[in-house]
Amino acid sequence: MTTRFKTIELFLAVSLATSVGTQTTVTDAAETGEIVEKPTTMTSLILAEGGEGGEGGEGGEGGEGGEGGEGGVSSDNPDVEYMTTLGLMKGHLIAAQELMEAGNSSEAVSHLEHPVEELYSDIEAELPQRNVEDFRPTLNELTDVAKTAPDSPEVSTLMTEAQDSIDKAIAAIPAQQRQSPELVMDVIVEMLKNAAAEYEAAIANNQFVETLEYQDSRGFVVYSEQLYQNVADQISQERPEDHQVIADSFVELQTAWPTIIPPETPIKSPAEVYSLVSQIELNK
Repeated sequence: MTTRFKTIELFLAVSLATSVGTQTTVTDAAETGEIVEKPTTMTSLILAEGGEGGEGGEGGEGGEGGEGGEGGVSSDNPDVEYMTTLGLMKGHLIAAQELMEAGNSSEAVSHLEHPVEELYSDIEAELPQRNVEDFRPTLNELTDVAKTAPDSPEVSTLMTEAQDSIDKAIAAIPAQQRQSPELVMDVIVEMLKNAAAEYEAAIANNQFVETLEYQDSRGFVVYSEQLYQNVADQISQERPEDHQVIADSFVELQTAWPTIIPPETPIKSPAEVYSLVSQIELNK
């Protein structure tokens, strides 16, 4: 897939973003009630119109409306939609785990709530069809214990059980499809579009104003990179140039999230994040 057409397509998108500049929308700051201006880059508009939906119209945590509100996954492949939704769950748990380890249990609980509140309904009807046991009770128990006894060793045990439950649900996809670079890369792109939109939603006036969105996006990127390791060898053998672009883009992308706690100011602009996601998508 590494062709001159990819380069031209990306060049045109970035050139358009550069020439038109940015547009500004007004949004509510959820915690303060203040009105702040948040830049909507032309790069994000291009991807929103031409991509698979990404976070779509998510306007931050208040606009997620179920990670089919958050996820906004748009694919003709039900396995991609199913696995992306489960991947977003994994991303939330990754963020929660990091926050628990940092001693920030209150923010961790917010991320633990999201898989059930925002995502579970998107795949609930599919679970019996795929012979997957209902794991909502495990997610709820983890959240309840983290709320009432965050220092309890049971939190770690339940976190492992929750992660395992999601992994088992993913494993319900037949191995041939689940392990194919095509499926994995489609899922990765969907997750990264979610991450880019969450990252953009977290920023106003060159500051992070929505910490949870920043943390969501970090979790999604971390899990996306983990997924890529499952197919990296095959892609590097079959399409070494594409692999190099994808690997380099992941390295550069991850610099935007140095830790689970947001930096003082964004290390990368939303436009730069979207551009890196585009590189991965164009070389998938």
